[in-house]
Amino acid sequence: MSGAALQQGMKQNMVATAAMQQFMRTLQATTAELQQLAAQAMAANPALEELPPPEEEGDAAPLDCEATRRHELFLDSLTEEPSLREYVAEQLRRSGLEAPIERAALRLVDHLDTHGRFDSSPEELCRGEHLDPADFLLALSALRDCEPPGVGSFDLRDSLMLQLEHAGEGEGLPMQLLREHWEALVRHRYAEAARALGCTEGEVAAAAQRIARLDPDPGSHFARTEREVIRPDLWVDAQLQVTLTGEQVPRLTLSPTYRELMAERAEDVPLRRYLSRCFREGREFIRAVEERQRTLLLVARAIVARQQSFFRQGPSRLAPLKMEQIAADTGLSISTVSRAVNGKYLGCAFGVWELRRFFSQALPAAEGGEGALSAETAQARIRALIAAEDPRHPLSDAKIERALAAEGLMIARRTIAKYREQMKILPASLRRRS
Repeated sequence: MSGAALQQGMKQNMVATAAMQQFMRTLQATTAELQQLAAQAMAANPALEELPPPEEEGDAAPLDCEATRRHELFLDSLTEEPSLREYVAEQLRRSGLEAPIERAALRLVDHLDTHGRFDSSPEELCRGEHLDPADFLLALSALRDCEPPGVGSFDLRDSLMLQLEHAGEGEGLPMQLLREHWEALVRHRYAEAARALGCTEGEVAAAAQRIARLDPDPGSHFARTEREVIRPDLWVDAQLQVTLTGEQVPRLTLSPTYRELMAERAEDVPLRRYLSRCFREGREFIRAVEERQRTLLLVARAIVARQQSFFRQGPSRLAPLKMEQIAADTGLSISTVSRAVNGKYLGCAFGVWELRRFFSQALPAAEGGEGALSAETAQARIRALIAAEDPRHPLSDAKIERALAAEGLMIARRTIAKYREQMKILPASLRRRS
């Protein structure tokens, strides 16, 4: 091969590599990130500009109108109530705290999760915010005095204890159970706790019932809770037809003004080279965005084809699915599928779902059972069993294990406990009602 041919081949390979990298960046990006990429590209490239939003056509084929209406109502509802953080912060601002303590408390508010708890330990919080220990304790105390009771806790037990303190029950038997005999309480070993506390088993059972009336998730009453407003990238209608919404995806084009300028100033070699490069890079970016959308649609249609039971019957019918299967169906690499589902959302009759949620490992089924099911389906089964239980005799994890096995679904007791905790469902001993 001649030197010129080799050099030409290297240039073509570099262009192809740059174009692929551009595509991968746009594919990986969420819609919000794509908007930022487009804004950056337009700021750096005068030949690239954004088209105005398309006008709605009266005879255009509508998307799933009912699903769209429900989604818009959902979005509207998100703006009606304050989030948990906003609610707590407003209380702190009105509490008359000294300025340094108020500022420290407001900084701690930013660390609350959706359940009103901290993910970090007190030491990590204090160190991470570079607070004086004395100021930290005063700020934390002020935050934990706020409504709803239980906010500012570090785990479930701490939340329940904090709620008892708010109710003026900081010294009773329920508090003793939580503080000193948590394991015996959650494992329903009332006799063991009674012996240690020097009281009757009936008194321990009554204290456990009092604890069961507390709220395991005080943050759940604030539905919005710092949640980003999610607009789906795709819709699935009742006929399982998948379409791109195109919402907030930038519509880009090459500037006709700069085309005319390049034609008018053809004799200006430096300008012509500069504008030629701008048009080339602009075309590459536009192609990358278009290819992103085509790939997203291809992957979503493959997912819907594999998850037809979910889209026809609901979340309880979510099937196990691996990215390898979608890669094989589409002819894409697994890494491309992974990028395509990252932070992308699909709207359907059952709500708005992140594409990544349609992938889950199979759980083993018993012989004669209905076959492998996903973790999502298993959680739905557990939730349904608990919803239907007798509140006077709630189902223990062992009983749930046996009930699922009778349906053909084999799940270990520890896995059931893990799923239950993920769904913020209390153990049986704390769900009992008299």
